[in-house]
Amino acid sequence: MSRAQGQSGLVLAFYYAWYDPGSFGPGKTAFQPEQPYSSSDSAAIQRHVSQARAAGIDGFVQSWYGPNEPRTDGNFAALLDVAAASGFKAAVDFEPGTFFSNNEERASALSTLLATHANHPAYLRVDGKPVIFFWANWMFSVEDWAYIRGIADPGHNSIWIAEGSNTAYLSVFDGLHLYNIAWAANPAGINSRWAVETRAIAASQGTHKYWVATAMPGFDDRHLGRGEQTIYRDRAGGAYFQSSFADAASSSPDMLIITSFNEWAEGSNIEPSVEFGSFYLDLAAQLISAYKSGSVPAPAPLPVPEATTEPEVELAAAQATVETPAAQATALPPAGVEPFPTPTARPDGSIVYEVAAGDTLSSIAFRYDIPLADLYAYNGLDETSLITIGQEIILGYTSDATRVAAAPYVPPNTTLRDDGAYVYSVVEGDSLIAIAASYDLTLPEILELNEGLAAESLLTVGQEIVVGHRPQPQSAGGSTDMPPGLASPTSPPPTPTSDLPTATPTTEAAEVAGAAAEATAAPTLRPLPTAPATEAAPISTESTGFSPVTTGVVVVLVAGGLLAFVLGRRR
Repeated sequence: MSRAQGQSGLVLAFYYAWYDPGSFGPGKTAFQPEQPYSSSDSAAIQRHVSQARAAGIDGFVQSWYGPNEPRTDGNFAALLDVAAASGFKAAVDFEPGTFFSNNEERASALSTLLATHANHPAYLRVDGKPVIFFWANWMFSVEDWAYIRGIADPGHNSIWIAEGSNTAYLSVFDGLHLYNIAWAANPAGINSRWAVETRAIAASQGTHKYWVATAMPGFDDRHLGRGEQTIYRDRAGGAYFQSSFADAASSSPDMLIITSFNEWAEGSNIEPSVEFGSFYLDLAAQLISAYKSGSVPAPAPLPVPEATTEPEVELAAAQATVETPAAQATALPPAGVEPFPTPTARPDGSIVYEVAAGDTLSSIAFRYDIPLADLYAYNGLDETSLITIGQEIILGYTSDATRVAAAPYVPPNTTLRDDGAYVYSVVEGDSLIAIAASYDLTLPEILELNEGLAAESLLTVGQEIVVGHRPQPQSAGGSTDMPPGLASPTSPPPTPTSDLPTATPTTEAAEVAGAAAEATAAPTLRPLPTAPATEAAPISTESTGFSPVTTGVVVVLVAGGLLAFVLGRRR
């Protein structure tokens, strides 16, 4: 039986090829490699590939600055040759910022990549296409990327994976990954939440979007001079890695990626170190083995974090006021996502949900299996509306409800007729296909809505075209009539001081598109030596840069720190 599209089972790791022996040391890197090395040394590359393969990692994703920056380009070519000799794979993580002055140069670099490295036998391919990861695609608009891709890959003959939590980029990109999840003290539910968002977008677009889940051992960039953008996440003796890996595995990813194999400057490395020896590489081997055997590794309990003066990025709260476009999807959330709150029936018959941290209108619609257009109509909202924590959202009405009179939401450029039909008035230059696409309809659907209209019909200016109908009140949500698995939790809600609601440990692997979850036993990891205790690396204002940005930092950048961060990132 062939696997489903995208479900590759691959485990990858981010890889960095810009080191020399002087890159390491106190004040430069959080931890120190067992032996300082140069990234251009073929023996070092061979050692890294051998270590990764032994741990079950299938390939490296290396940061790349384009064909005209010799260090990352030359070292990536060497990595491909070493990988080919051992059945290993490699792909690039394209960094579109400093080394390019305009979109034409970015498009040219990607065109060159697809014409050269992507044809190497060791270059990573999924579903027959070369895969390209992107860092900081959010530095440029969706329109910029549509222009770039129109030049570099107009036929979409490669797979482009965007970075960050803004699903609007999925109109151009083929998938999504979160580079860094270390802004959260408890990683449970993070991957599952964004897997849901990605698949909701895929359902709305009628295509497949690749979800790449992230696992991390910890993070420490305190010596990089990032100021308020600093993130520190203690490794908790391996518990953070176990918990984040379990969360990633439970989201049924198309690919799973570890951040990172050797990002020493940000302290996320699993490459053997002076401080930990091979502890994290050995732990990775156990977790990957369990994952590839079809099981979801059991998460390790995390210690309650002590009060700290280190800034904590609360991504979930910030995202509660950001809405991403999506339409109705029918798949149930993957195993591992936190239990869903129960909506409340009000005396007027309305079924009301109270917005929680991390919610968007699209995720609420997805969760309770309500068309997004209906959710807009029930609440007088549209695709530009923002929601806030504690806001009440109407999910529907009980069958005997008398709806409270309210001005219904009418989509732009349409009129709501007395019979409940939304009609669009044709303007010069319109076509049926264009009108259908504007309202997320197929041509057969718009023909069905308009009796007597045919695909070849000529339209006249001012002609009324039915594009939908006002939703009728109906019962929705509630623990008594939810689909299986969505009943209300019996345990008390998490306290508001936690980074994220703690998901109940699960041994179920979720199937895509609403198939029933198949129970799998969580493996028992063999005992590992206790992780050696270490002292935190001395904090320095010296910036050694060149380290990938984090998804959590994206939220801070929204508050105004983008320029300072990008400048501080480079050596």
